[in-house]
Amino acid sequence: MPTDELDQLLLDRFNLRRSDLIAALKTLPAHRPWAATLTADEAHLLDDAGFTEDPGAYAEIAADVTAHMARLYSTAYSAAEVREGLNVNDSRVRQRRLARSLWAISDGGTWVYPAIQFEVVDGSRTEPLKLKQVRGLDQVLPALLARELHPTSVAGFLLTPQPDLRIDGRPKSVREWLLHGESVEPVLGLIEVGEWAAT
Repeated sequence: MPTDELDQLLLDRFNLRRSDLIAALKTLPAHRPWAATLTADEAHLLDDAGFTEDPGAYAEIAADVTAHMARLYSTAYSAAEVREGLNVNDSRVRQRRLARSLWAISDGGTWVYPAIQFEVVDGSRTEPLKLKQVRGLDQVLPALLARELHPTSVAGFLLTPQPDLRIDGRPKSVREWLLHGESVEPVLGLIEVGEWAAT
């Protein structure tokens, strides 16, 4: 498949650039099936318990993680956009990244900032981009990022409805919960307990 055809398919089908896909693929561990070789007895025991080998499972999971990572990269803001959007200087953006109160992911030697941690205050074409970090995330992110989770796990935590975070009886995601003005404490409790990891 010619390079420009692949680029066009990525853009048409997924609204992704080739660089987003490459960056996402680099976040996956290398697939080395021989590194997890089982003995014949171990394999037989797992087969008897119903845990049979599924050759397509890794490919399916890897494709899902790659798609999620590519979406994080393609929608992320550059450090310059964050600086301008938050109306702070480069030093402050760097300090907040290092303190983990701003979430950044490496993109081939530069840092990009996933959009899900921000609200767009003014994003019209005629006005400069103005951002505001979702209220409370400056307290949540240091505890969450200290766990050294894969970026898709961080995004999943922020975007997946949690049974313990209910508004009008309906489970809400951490992002929705905080945007609604709710307390940070239950979110910090979820991080501590780690129950969300199963979602």
